[in-house]
Amino acid sequence: MIQKRCYLPAVLIITTLMIFSSCASKPEQKAKDSREGDLHYQMGVTYLNKGNLEMAFFELNKAVRLKPRDADVRFAIGTVYLFKGEPERAIGEFKEAIRLNPTHADAYNNLGAAYVRIEKWDLAIEACQKALDQIGYQTPEKALTIIGWSYYKKNDPVNSIDYLKRALEIKPDSPDAANKISEVYISEGRLEKAQAILADLVTRYPKYVGARLNLGITYYKMRDIVRAKKEFRAVLRLTDSKSDNAKLARGYLDLIE
Repeated sequence: MIQKRCYLPAVLIITTLMIFSSCASKPEQKAKDSREGDLHYQMGVTYLNKGNLEMAFFELNKAVRLKPRDADVRFAIGTVYLFKGEPERAIGEFKEAIRLNPTHADAYNNLGAAYVRIEKWDLAIEACQKALDQIGYQTPEKALTIIGWSYYKKNDPVNSIDYLKRALEIKPDSPDAANKISEVYISEGRLEKAQAILADLVTRYPKYVGARLNLGITYYKMRDIVRAKKEFRAVLRLTDSKSDNAKLARGYLDLIE
């Protein structure tokens, strides 16, 4: 008697092999994606630190696709959006980073900075307070500066100066906190205090355009026209002629000249 042989259809065999092959490769593919995502993340952060926003975004966008649930990756691309002048998109990325890691202090800090960009002062204060609440937060002077500035914009100079002073106590050479507190002093007419802070700041950071502009405004209000001209011309020399700082410096020079 001839026994009949049973043959599995070729398509079924191939399909079965593909299923087992796919199942076996998933962990390997996930590990590969993680490694590639880490590489793109590191490259993106390097470009970001060098100020190359285009390449930073290119690399970090790849990292997000490979590691969408990585809080640090979402934080980094949010920071790129912030520097690119897209605060709404930055806010979305920072919130996602916080959802993935509720203790991400830097994400809270930069979320506060993004809210400042769209003039949501109370939300900026709330976000930065949460940054300060996180154990091990390495740069509290940044959150304190944002809070202090937000209070200034809320017409609360007392709280503004208090927080900015706290920032300077933590990091006495913090240029942003020093510049911001000088603006509060200018608005209150405390010109001598503003001038002392700004003169020191400009000596230490001669290319700090915001400080030079504020020093020029201070000298203008003190009727020291010669020194005011010097600072306003420095602003024009150091920054793009289309920038807000340059326009303001040119406006003061037009008044003087």
